[in-house]
Amino acid sequence: MPRRHSARTAAAFASLQDEVFFDAFRLARVHGELLREGPLRVGAPLRYADGRAMFHFVRGAACEFSIEPAAGERARATRLRVQPGELLILPHGNAHRIEAAARGRAPELTSGAFGFEAMSGAALMRALPEVLHARTAACEQAGASEAAQWLALTFEAMRKETREPSIGSRIMLARLIDMVFIWSVRHWLASAPPRQSGWLTALRDPLVGRALALLHAEPARAWSVQTLASRLHQSRSSLGQRFARAVGEPPMRYLGRWRMQLAADLLARTELLVAQVAERVGYASEAALARGFRREFGVSPSQYRAQASERVEGAA
Repeated sequence: MPRRHSARTAAAFASLQDEVFFDAFRLARVHGELLREGPLRVGAPLRYADGRAMFHFVRGAACEFSIEPAAGERARATRLRVQPGELLILPHGNAHRIEAAARGRAPELTSGAFGFEAMSGAALMRALPEVLHARTAACEQAGASEAAQWLALTFEAMRKETREPSIGSRIMLARLIDMVFIWSVRHWLASAPPRQSGWLTALRDPLVGRALALLHAEPARAWSVQTLASRLHQSRSSLGQRFARAVGEPPMRYLGRWRMQLAADLLARTELLVAQVAERVGYASEAALARGFRREFGVSPSQYRAQASERVEGAA
């Protein structure tokens, strides 16, 4: 294949991946909050309860992390040493403890939390492992030789906005934290095991990535596995098996979940009637949408809209 054609193909595929991830990120409406910036004293460990997705960037000296398993899981705590210049993210909000790795120079930590304004944030986080550890050496092996520099500069910008706040500092910090989250997901995708399933890692598969892009581009279309396979010049069985293996569920089940996330977004952001929302996301009737919505979120569309309205009023 000529080099120029190969480059165009790679660029087109990267664009498809970006569109699918952008859709999910936009609907989740991620927002970040800086919680702590400063030294970690030797002999004075930090403890965080479970519940909030968090990140920690280490400078100066190494830290020891003890990460508790998710509630209900029978497993030992995971212990990790995080070196200076490395980033640790806990997407599922596991309880954890942090202490200085050795006596001597105290490490410095920049720590914060991620939150989501929409139900679809849960789908985004389910696609991630319990721990994202951006190691400098791993970044370099993955070809991202400037990763350590990028992280250092980004967190230095956070420190500056924290120590020298001025007009727009809160917005700057929120956007920087958004960037760190996106960068971490991208770094993880570059290094995640090839056989790991989930819609995020499935974006690396050229065929499944194109299938996901088609479903995201036209969610209200009357899709079937056959019509999707025809668009991709594949057999129905071949596409169905490959999609289920990569994503972890069949194409139409994934589409149903994606439609529910779109419906939740429209209910929260617009004043469209529930029947109009149903039509927008590909359901023939309000009743059909309501059945799927209750199955996915445990509440009716009207109840979800009322709850979303209460959250907005409470935040005002």
